[in-house]
Amino acid sequence: MNEKENDENYVLIIGSSNMDLNIYSQRLPKPGETVTGGIFQQFLGGKGANQAVSSVRSGANTIFIGRIGTDAFGDQMISRLTMEGIDISHAIRDPQHASGVAFIMIDKSGENMICVAPGANFHLGKSDIIKSSEIIKNATSLVVQMEIPIDTIEEIYKVASEGNVIKILNPAPLKDIPVNILKNIDIIIPNEGELYRLHSLLKLPEIKSEGKNKIIQTSKAIAELGIAFIITTLGSKGCLIYDRENEEVIEMPAIKVKAVDTVGAGDCFNGVLASKLCSGETIVNAVKYATAAASIAVTRKGAQDSMPYAEEIEEQFKKLSN
Repeated sequence: MNEKENDENYVLIIGSSNMDLNIYSQRLPKPGETVTGGIFQQFLGGKGANQAVSSVRSGANTIFIGRIGTDAFGDQMISRLTMEGIDISHAIRDPQHASGVAFIMIDKSGENMICVAPGANFHLGKSDIIKSSEIIKNATSLVVQMEIPIDTIEEIYKVASEGNVIKILNPAPLKDIPVNILKNIDIIIPNEGELYRLHSLLKLPEIKSEGKNKIIQTSKAIAELGIAFIITTLGSKGCLIYDRENEEVIEMPAIKVKAVDTVGAGDCFNGVLASKLCSGETIVNAVKYATAAASIAVTRKGAQDSMPYAEEIEEQFKKLSN
């Protein structure tokens, strides 16, 4: 196992835990079409739990907060998170709602389609957050995704802003985000499509540019709300960091690998980024580590199962540092 960071520092992940029911097939079906010949596999997933596994495996003390059903799927989730060494003492078992489930189809190139029944995840409420306020305020870095209610997310960042927390938002799956949430975060990590949809939802002036310039101009417009860094992930093209304070753009190339399953790659990126920021790395080095980790995750099946360990990430990191 990995050496953990100073006990006083920890990554806090608040969000979802799901059971992923995956079918691997040659191609994804079109609407109304049935594609046969696939292989079925079951994995533990959910953006929050995935990010927690990614964080702890990369070396950080990690706490997970979420709602998990008291059903068989929930028992498996709790068992796995505990086995990984994640602190789940603030997670809530929910006897009223089933654990979250995701149906995922993956084609031969690793691309996927996902449908989620959130179950207990969508009943994580503001009262749950208030009960955990001290844990939130004292975190070193915090990651939240959007598979929990938006008013709960708003409360999380409101509480986190009372402490000295690096506040990260992974805006997936994207929905309307109140401006006061965006004003309360330090880092947002969308993919390219989410970046443009967020810009549209915020009703900001249209961007006329194309390609990389469009990403930069869109990032700049959103960052004006007070966000320090916008990190746009670009899949096999790497990612682009926009630094608002220095008005600087940093391009991070991807490491070329053969993708088998891209499910959980973004979660891997987010978890490792939070872990490395928690340990005191610069934003650029943290993104390098996150990129290296995600390039390993896409070569493996499953979400949590694909998350690499610190030693593997260090080895892959060297490819971006030479």
